[in-house]
Amino acid sequence: MAGLSNEDWASTLRAIPFPFKEADKGAGIEIWHGAHGKLETRAPVRTFVAYDVKGETNLLAAYTCTPLVRIPVSQLKAGEKVKGTTIAELGNRNKPLDMIVYQKGGKDYLLLANSSRGVMKVPTEGIDKIEPITKPVSGGGKAGLPYETVASLKGVQQLDKYGKDLAVVLTTGEGGKLDLEAIDLP
Repeated sequence: MAGLSNEDWASTLRAIPFPFKEADKGAGIEIWHGAHGKLETRAPVRTFVAYDVKGETNLLAAYTCTPLVRIPVSQLKAGEKVKGTTIAELGNRNKPLDMIVYQKGGKDYLLLANSSRGVMKVPTEGIDKIEPITKPVSGGGKAGLPYETVASLKGVQQLDKYGKDLAVVLTTGEGGKLDLEAIDLP
């Protein structure tokens, strides 16, 4: 679970066993935010997915204002302060809405819906070797993992995998009308 707390490191991730019991203190998360040009401990995670990197489970977390950060799950211990690795700056004035990981053609991809930059298809190849972003990214620019915008997907608010070749997407259309449809994964 991602959230903000009133601690010095407000950006917090917590593991809560199911069936739900009491939540622990959580782990404080620090990231480098390229668009802001500084380390942040109060940046909120908007959406995240689990993804294995070289046999180790990581969270790929998309933050408001869209840095994409890799955080090893093994480091998320109650009360610890964890530094995430910023692997992409996807452009500011935008917020991530939802994301999934899928395979196509033997390769893994991250599909990330955003409020103003459309749906991004991010190849995960080299995610373990990408140079972390540690310097300012000026002018709302992009850096790190490359992506392509999927032009055919407009107004996507939520998405989820549906089998291995499809996704279900909730889109906002004309007049604010919501549509639910299954699409081929790009």
